[in-house]
Amino acid sequence: MNIGKILGKSHSNHLIIRASSWESDKKIPDIGEPVYTSEKKRIGNIADIFGPVAKPFVSIKMIRSLDTHNEDILNNRGMSLYTLPSNRKPKKKNYRSKSPPKKFSPKKK
Repeated sequence: MNIGKILGKSHSNHLIIRASSWESDKKIPDIGEPVYTSEKKRIGNIADIFGPVAKPFVSIKMIRSLDTHNEDILNNRGMSLYTLPSNRKPKKKNYRSKSPPKKFSPKKK
């Protein structure tokens, strides 16, 4: 899933991207989700999502082992970044099971 285009680098060495407009039917990526280039090279994880709901900014904590590659990424402002498509089913049940209610029987003495 395309999450947006690179704007620059923050003071805390996070990569800042401007998200492409997200429709209501698209799944917003989770914090901690890995981020990839178009060549499928992992560059970091989503650290924060902030700003307007329709077109937010995304902060990406970059992987330290790729320092030289990260400099190349920073020089490519406007480059698109991606996350892998994930399962759209909820992780936990957020509803009650539809089992029939238990029948009440009074205690006999």
